[in-house]
Amino acid sequence: MEQFHVNSRKALTGDLLTGVVIALLSVPLSMGYAQVAGLPPQYGLYGSLIPVLAYALLTSSPRFVFGVDAAPAALVAALVPELGVAAGGEEAVSTVAAITLLTSFWLFLFWTVRGGRFAQFVSEPVLGGCVTGISSIVILSQVPKLFGGATTGGRAPALIAQILRELSGFHPLSFVLGFATIAAILIGRRYTKMSLSVVAMGIGIVLQAAFHLDRYGVALAGPVPTGLPLIRPFSFAHLVHHKEAIAVDTLAIALVIAAETLVATKDRGRKYREPIDNQRELLAYAVGNFTAALFGSSPVTGSLSRTNRANYLGVSSQWMSISAFVVTTLVLLFGAPLLSYLPVPVMTGIVISSLCTILEFSLAASFWKLDRPSFFIFAAAFGAEMLGLAEGVLVGVVLSFAAFTMRATAQPSYFLGCMEGHDGFFDLSQTPHARPIEQTVIYQFNGPLFFATIDGFEQDLRGALRDDTALVVVTGVSSVDLFAAERLEHFYKELRERDILFFLAGHAAAVNQQLIDYGAEELIQQGAVRQRLTQALIAGGLTPPYPLESGGQEHWSRGNAALENFSWAYGTQAGERLACLSCTLTENVLAGEELDFAHMSQAEQEIAGELWNSEDEKEYFSMLEMVLAAEDAEQRDSFHTMAREMLEHRVMLERQLYHSGHQALLERFLRFREQREAEFLERLPEAEALLEEQRARYQKALRKEDPVLAKLVAKAAWREGEESTR
Repeated sequence: MEQFHVNSRKALTGDLLTGVVIALLSVPLSMGYAQVAGLPPQYGLYGSLIPVLAYALLTSSPRFVFGVDAAPAALVAALVPELGVAAGGEEAVSTVAAITLLTSFWLFLFWTVRGGRFAQFVSEPVLGGCVTGISSIVILSQVPKLFGGATTGGRAPALIAQILRELSGFHPLSFVLGFATIAAILIGRRYTKMSLSVVAMGIGIVLQAAFHLDRYGVALAGPVPTGLPLIRPFSFAHLVHHKEAIAVDTLAIALVIAAETLVATKDRGRKYREPIDNQRELLAYAVGNFTAALFGSSPVTGSLSRTNRANYLGVSSQWMSISAFVVTTLVLLFGAPLLSYLPVPVMTGIVISSLCTILEFSLAASFWKLDRPSFFIFAAAFGAEMLGLAEGVLVGVVLSFAAFTMRATAQPSYFLGCMEGHDGFFDLSQTPHARPIEQTVIYQFNGPLFFATIDGFEQDLRGALRDDTALVVVTGVSSVDLFAAERLEHFYKELRERDILFFLAGHAAAVNQQLIDYGAEELIQQGAVRQRLTQALIAGGLTPPYPLESGGQEHWSRGNAALENFSWAYGTQAGERLACLSCTLTENVLAGEELDFAHMSQAEQEIAGELWNSEDEKEYFSMLEMVLAAEDAEQRDSFHTMAREMLEHRVMLERQLYHSGHQALLERFLRFREQREAEFLERLPEAEALLEEQRARYQKALRKEDPVLAKLVAKAAWREGEESTR
């Protein structure tokens, strides 16, 4: 039972103490969530007893906290009123127990069909939207209790209307207690590891004992019976008339428990490098809910807020849950009378502050900036939860599969070419110096080829074909389905009729087996599959160095491998990073008395990472030139500014090189500068007038700054001109 493994006696002691804190924290939370679900508060404690022990014995996660929590309680709260059951009575207890029992049956079914593998389809925006929506619903349901009002379950509009109605009976002292509890916990959490929720509960009990707050109209949690729970009967009387709705709603509860807890447990496992067995987890959830049903509790699940607290305290094993079980037992046996002194506003403040820690609005803000489709998925899941809890969970599941399908069909594909002077193949859309091989189309398709992607696959290839195309090579396909195999075979025959060779290359052997199984064996018999891309090119009559297309220009530069790699890695951010790097490197070079390439390399690493690793002035100047080349023709102001900055850097850098005694290095730099300018103007001839203007200003400034250096630069330029003329 690896979930109980500890490395030392100190770790065991720490886990046992963490269990004490978690148990005391669970007391007000579980009582509050029980009331959310329409149960007397003691049934929250019952759900934090035997179910927690069952989970600890079965789970594969050493660090996760299980018990009564917000999401199932909110789902039950929306369901119970629709069944015509009054909250808080014996009828509610037996009905909720039946709902929990049915939920456990769904979880057993998930375990039976090995449903743990489907957790990977619950995406982060869907889970974040669902959790945030459910937490927001529970917060809204609790707000009236902060100022002495009553609350009910339901959807967001009904809860907001309830808050407005209850404002007529606003109780100032209750509001002060509740608001002060929330503020103290949320603010104090930044400055101390102490569990302020437990402290707040203790202070609330002391205040009631000392000042009898109930005499001033403050509601109390109510009596909690002393003693351990007894097995409760189930009542299906109110469920039989709503069979379809109950089936859907309990399925929704089970889905929330499985998805939310599995994903969060996996996340903790990855963080601490601990293997998580999804099947064991599902069995633990099922058994935990079955035992919760026996004792009349609402459905139980993993608690994100209490798990965060336990991990913050350094928990390392499920000895924490064993300790929490013992402490909860002692509370029920000896501390129950004290709990009747707990003011409702204080308990409500603890619940709301705990829920605030798992709201994911910051995640939504990140999605808005970086990934708009994920933001809209988050918003849809959140909105669905706010408007209808059971329906919202199912919407979240549908969105998960929709997100998976959209990403599966949007495979990153591109065409490949080569670059003079460099081995390998390069993405033509991201590598300015790369060119296609003559009469050849090389298509990189990264992902599965199936019914949803085959149309785009064919459209891309048809669009790339030209009258002189003689060879098509596709690489990177990870799998094919029956529909794609048939289409591939037809496309192959169509190309052969046009005397165009077609090859699939660089894929796993499993793809060949799929082609055979799906009736496209002809591709293999005709030799249209190759293990590597280079083998396909050889079969098409091509060997290195490959003949490259001219692209309509008489001259192409050989390119710069470091710059191409940098541009490929950073994509749309490459220009901004290069501009930042160019300015910073110049400042660093000019900061010292001597030219320090080690210092220069260090600055490059800090800004650009390992992908940029130049160590001479040629790479540095290439970067400046590339920044200029990246500017759009419409951005004249930005181009002009960069050219002026480049001029100023050039004057200072050449002075530094000259006066530091690097005469040979200076001459190499000047020759290289002229070469790069020529290549730059060949690609962007409309910039010639601007560069001529800048060159004149440069020479004038240099003559003023350093006449000797100006003569040397002019002499180097004259030599360059003579060489180019010859």
